[in-house]
Order: sequence, then C-alpha cells, then structure tokens
Amino acid sequence: MGDVVWAQVRSDAGRLVDRPVSELRQVRLERHEPVWQPERYRGRRAIATWWRLADQAWHVGCGTLQAREAALWLEFDPQVVTFAAWPVRLSWAGSAQSCVPDFFVRMADGQAMLLVCRPGDGTGSRWAQAQELLKAAGQQADWRVRVHDGVEDAVVARNRQRLSRWRHTRLRDAETERILQQVFARPQPFTEGIRASGLPELPTVARALHLIWSRGLLIDWTKPFVPAHSLVWSMGAR
Repeated sequence: MGDVVWAQVRSDAGRLVDRPVSELRQVRLERHEPVWQPERYRGRRAIATWWRLADQAWHVGCGTLQAREAALWLEFDPQVVTFAAWPVRLSWAGSAQSCVPDFFVRMADGQAMLLVCRPGDGTGSRWAQAQELLKAAGQQADWRVRVHDGVEDAVVARNRQRLSRWRHTRLRDAETERILQQVFARPQPFTEGIRASGLPELPTVARALHLIWSRGLLIDWTKPFVPAHSLVWSMGAR
C-alpha cells in the first residue's frame, strides 16, 4: 500500500476521474456532484434522506439519521459557509480500500473540511483504517478532518431541530430585529416579549425564532425551549 492518497471526483461533465488528493487543494468540491449514493433495498436499517440547505439552491444527501443530525449541526455552525455530500472517494494508491466522507465542508475562513460520521461499530479495525486514510488525505490536501460522534446533550439537539424550521434568512427583518433587541434587553419569557413588542404576532414570532437560531437573541440551549416560559435576552441584556 502506497503513502499517496488518491481521490475520485466527478468532472464538470459528470465523468468519474481519479487524481492524487494533493491536486485538489484549491478545488471547490462543495460544488461537485456526488461520486456515491446509498443503495435502497428492503431491510436497510439506515434511512437515506435529503437535507435542504438554507437559502441555497441544492440539497445534500444524508445516508443515515446520524448524518442528518450532522447536517443540521453544520447549518447551525456560524463558521460553516456551505457543504456537499459525497463529492469525493478516497483510497490508498494501489489499494481497493476506499472511504467516502459524509460531507465536504467550506468554512468561513476558506478552509475545507471533511466530516465523517462515526459508524455504530466505530471501534473496529475497518474504522481505524478509514481514520488513517482520512488523516493522510487531510495532510496531503490541506483539509481539516472532523469525526461526528453524534454524542451531545439531547435537549440541545431537540432545541436545534425544532428551531431549524426558522433558519432561512428570508425571515430577517432589520426593523423587527431592532425592536426585539430593545424588548429583550431585559430577559423575559419569549411570549411576553413578543406581546410587549407591539408588532403583529405571527410574523414577529417567526422572525424572533430566526433570531434565536442565528444567535441574534439568546436562550439557554440546555433547557427545553417553551415559548411561554423560556427566557430570551439580547446580547447586552442586564
């Protein structure tokens, strides 16, 4: 087995091409089509879904529910610009062993990152070999590599899942944000603050929930978000 990592990607014409991963340092793989998709068959335990990126014109594939959770986690991270599913297959030179990372991620600082979800049996030799391959690919292409373990606070995960419905930037409104920042300068329950704003209730609720998602308004994410009771406050609250 050689030390050079090879990458298989799709060309602009849709053909599969292979090249040393070091040649992909400047390639925007987040714009490339997948080289792989999960097979659908009777008895498959994993659930393949598609996740719509907020305010972007494409979906990303999620081969498992864990990958879908990872996609939501990536959307919530303000340092993530965009990401794509399965645009590269990695392998050692001269080896049939390969690995397709779940996501190729572009960060706000321009850095690329591979994200792979740890499998349910992620303690065996096959997973160890995949980690070695990913690490080498990251070093040769100057990519970060991150493993999503899927282990986090369940309440935080539920809050994030619920509020993701209001992640789209079409809900932004500068005047509403200005008023809500003033209203929540004193921490108070979400529902009371909406009522105190004097703004139309339904659109204001949606815009306020978007502000919570984007951290324009703050909550305690470790506690279940209940609009009638959960405290909300703005950055400079006292």
